[in-house]
Amino acid sequence: MSLGGLIGQPFAVMLAQKWLAQKTNNPLLLYGPEGVGKRTLALELAKTLNCKTGDPECVSCHKITTGIHPDVRVVDMAWQALIRDEEVEKQQHVRIETILAERHRLLQSPLEGAWKVLILDDAHRLTPDAANAFLKILEEPPADAAIFLLTPFRDRLLATLVSRCRPVRFRALADEEMQQWQKRRDLPELDLWLARGSPGRALHITREETLTAIREADALWDALPARSAVDIVSAGDGRAKGARVTRPEIEDKIKTLMVPAARALRAGDPRALRALPVLEGALQKLRQNVQPGLVYEDLLITLGKDAHVYR
Repeated sequence: MSLGGLIGQPFAVMLAQKWLAQKTNNPLLLYGPEGVGKRTLALELAKTLNCKTGDPECVSCHKITTGIHPDVRVVDMAWQALIRDEEVEKQQHVRIETILAERHRLLQSPLEGAWKVLILDDAHRLTPDAANAFLKILEEPPADAAIFLLTPFRDRLLATLVSRCRPVRFRALADEEMQQWQKRRDLPELDLWLARGSPGRALHITREETLTAIREADALWDALPARSAVDIVSAGDGRAKGARVTRPEIEDKIKTLMVPAARALRAGDPRALRALPVLEGALQKLRQNVQPGLVYEDLLITLGKDAHVYR
């Protein structure tokens, strides 16, 4: 796929093409909703910079697509877990050691291509020390290095980091653009409202394990008016009380509960008006590092009480 093949982001593609034409190494900040093409665009830029033949199926482009090109690296929680030999679930922030290793790599000569490329996904997860170390890279990037920061939360980045980058804004796709993308991928029909303009989210909700989780969330939502909050928490909804829970696991549970809540809102259920802000608030608590098990229990208690009010 070329840059022009990215659906729904004409402004971002235009800025990317302009950046290429200027032959600059000014870092780019790609920001906007999750799953709308930020990583895809960054990888396409990496291919363009290192492609020697103009053929998107060339060896260099194929290596970038499969993640084995020695000069192109995507740094995210999965990569950090790999180099630290830890579980992905334990990765909450991008650490300074990860950034220093990338700084060292970028200062070396390219091994195969013309450019070394760093794609930092979830840039808002940088620790303060890592952000300051990364700032030194952005202030004086090597001449043959291209750096792309990706985040859905531009406002969580240090202002100094943002000021060193050229911003490229992404947006959620319109329904007709989602349908175009869906047809291109030959995917089954899906509820476009649930995807909320995000191809990445659409791919996620078509997986069988996600469909199962949505069915469980539907059952929980329907049971809330008939069960006491204490019963719901004691039952644990499939999890033994006191069992260890991870932040990503609880985040997925909360996001999945938004599906029946959103459906209820569209159906005119008054309790959904209260439930959706409560769910958003629970996600915010997770991002503030509140203990995930407590966040989920408090959420169930609040939703249960509200369900009884509107019963």
